[in-house]
Amino acid sequence: MPLQHVAAGSMENAIQSACLPDRLEVTIRKGKNSRGQRQQKKRITCAVCGKSLSSKQSLRCHELTHTGEKPFACMICGRAFAHTSGLQQHKLIHSEKKPFACRVCGKSFTQNVHLSRHNLTHTGEKPFVCQICGKSFAQSGHLSSHKLTHTGEKLICGKSFVRNSSLSSHSLTHTGEKPFDCKICGKSYARRRDLSGHTLTHTGEKPFACGICGKSFSNRRVFWMHKFVHGDEKPFSCTVCGKAFKRRSNLRKHELTHIKEKRFHCSVCGKGFRSKAGFQEHTKKHSEEEKSVCGLCDEPFRLVEDLEKHLKWHIQGGS
Repeated sequence: MPLQHVAAGSMENAIQSACLPDRLEVTIRKGKNSRGQRQQKKRITCAVCGKSLSSKQSLRCHELTHTGEKPFACMICGRAFAHTSGLQQHKLIHSEKKPFACRVCGKSFTQNVHLSRHNLTHTGEKPFVCQICGKSFAQSGHLSSHKLTHTGEKLICGKSFVRNSSLSSHSLTHTGEKPFDCKICGKSYARRRDLSGHTLTHTGEKPFACGICGKSFSNRRVFWMHKFVHGDEKPFSCTVCGKAFKRRSNLRKHELTHIKEKRFHCSVCGKGFRSKAGFQEHTKKHSEEEKSVCGLCDEPFRLVEDLEKHLKWHIQGGS
């Protein structure tokens, strides 16, 4: 029986009874005890990949990476995890707690990986480098989108994800597959969490309560949309131009405009750029260029064309 269907009370026993290799390879690591005497400590090796682990418990947790089992499921949205640590971190999304705060601007995040990605906006680091042309990016998703310019492939929607599992789940919305069926009415869904939200319409449960007005909702997405009626907060910002939105869906639609559009144009040479950062970097080059100066009145001009127009003004009798 799959681990994700085991009751919570028997979860620990179920994990302990998970299939283990018939033989465990044992290695020896030498160390010293408090008296300086040599001691031996047994380590257990995974029969699948050869990784050495310190205990049987660590081995059992590690084996889940090979079996693909995810026995720890979120009771709110149904998302499953291989380890309790992943589930505990995921629960922060539902509790609205944001324990990871940026030391520079104070912005908080539910996950440390999101904070790390945000920190790059302050440091200016671009650790993701294209192996073909050498261009650097602050986010891996932007690098993936850029690579398509070399391969000739076309983006479907341009949406990027931190986890490959999230991308796989999202891809179903394009293929039309809906593998998760409601056992009550038979309605199908592409994502497990969408099915979990749907089942609440049958049970009548409304686990998502607004902390301001107390109104409850059965659908998490509707709950998040409702919260914005209490204020003008726009928490979803475009990483390209900085424009903010109340809803994530509106941000996603907006981001698609940046895939081909060049919103930032240089007033000096007319060159267009997709990102504000690229535009600002370009304008610095113009500021460093030697300016053209009128020989009659010493007025400076950035463009030769403007200087020529100015000289005609002198010729036609300008003061």
